[in-house]
Amino acid sequence: MYDMSTRERALALVAQGHSLNPVSKTTGMSRAAIRSWQARIEPLPRMRQTLRSLCGPTAEPPRNQAAYAYLPGLCLGDGCISPGVRSGYFLRIACADAWRGLVDACAAAIEAINPSGKAHRVQAVGYSSVVGYTRKASVALMDVHVGPKY
Repeated sequence: MYDMSTRERALALVAQGHSLNPVSKTTGMSRAAIRSWQARIEPLPRMRQTLRSLCGPTAEPPRNQAAYAYLPGLCLGDGCISPGVRSGYFLRIACADAWRGLVDACAAAIEAINPSGKAHRVQAVGYSSVVGYTRKASVALMDVHVGPKY
């Protein structure tokens, strides 16, 4: 992110008649950035909305804190949260069949924080997916979100 004086300096070079290529090479900024500053020089406000921010001030602490703390570790690398086709959210965690008891522990943790108390298992070759579903983003199941959405 470039500060306003850097942006203004790049736009001044463009205003002097230089094309985007030499300005980009001189300043080390991308042509796309300079081109976007020609339309709007002020940086856009960062509106980072995570599933946790959807909870609002009425969010309650998780009922089972041990299960709540266990799930982000499982999600890293082997899990995802995705919106349903029409509504709701799915928490999916892939568990290797080689780790005995992992599927049961994961399902128990999802059942402990999911308001419906349910977790479904889907067997695949070499692993099982444990899936939890909820219709509301404000429940603890969706608070497992551990990082920015890419």
